[in-house]
Amino acid sequence: MTWAIFDDSHTRGIIEMISSGSQRVLAIVGGALLDETVRRTLKERFRDDPDIVANVLDVDRPLGDLGPKIDVLYLLYGMDAKMRGALKGLSRVRNFFAHNLDASFDTLDKGFLKEMNRLTLHVGRTHYPHHLYGGDGQYQIEPIPDKRTQFVVNLKIGLIMLMRDRVSHRTHTNQTLTEEEVRVQFEKKSGDGRP
Repeated sequence: MTWAIFDDSHTRGIIEMISSGSQRVLAIVGGALLDETVRRTLKERFRDDPDIVANVLDVDRPLGDLGPKIDVLYLLYGMDAKMRGALKGLSRVRNFFAHNLDASFDTLDKGFLKEMNRLTLHVGRTHYPHHLYGGDGQYQIEPIPDKRTQFVVNLKIGLIMLMRDRVSHRTHTNQTLTEEEVRVQFEKKSGDGRP
């Protein structure tokens, strides 16, 4: 599994990104997937009070933009500094494509290149991380011949790591589960003894 898929909207978004061939669709839909995943992760970490959560996370609210959401999740130990930098970079690449009609992964824009340099989650890895618990999974990371692929690979790793963070906590708490508790939880869900 190289894409962390949470529901049908994620599946549709990934299919749209892959099938369109458009760099703009890739960057903007990829950014939307990231935003939705960070939002969902925070929502499941926060106290179960939907009205207050919406008041904080909705558009034009304190955490309505992706950057502050990433920062709060970082402060909750939902990621390390390297991942925070990469997720911020992904968000800013998305914004670059959303606000520049001639945007391209081949651009030489200094601001864009600075953000692409933050996308380093693949560095030092040969395989994508396992989506449920520590260590690597079975899928190799594809070669990174260009910035488009660098964006996609870092998006995949970021989404997987966010999934891992979500499943490693009791819902609506910051209480972590052990790897064994995660295994048991997913064995029960799959019904076949495999996570």
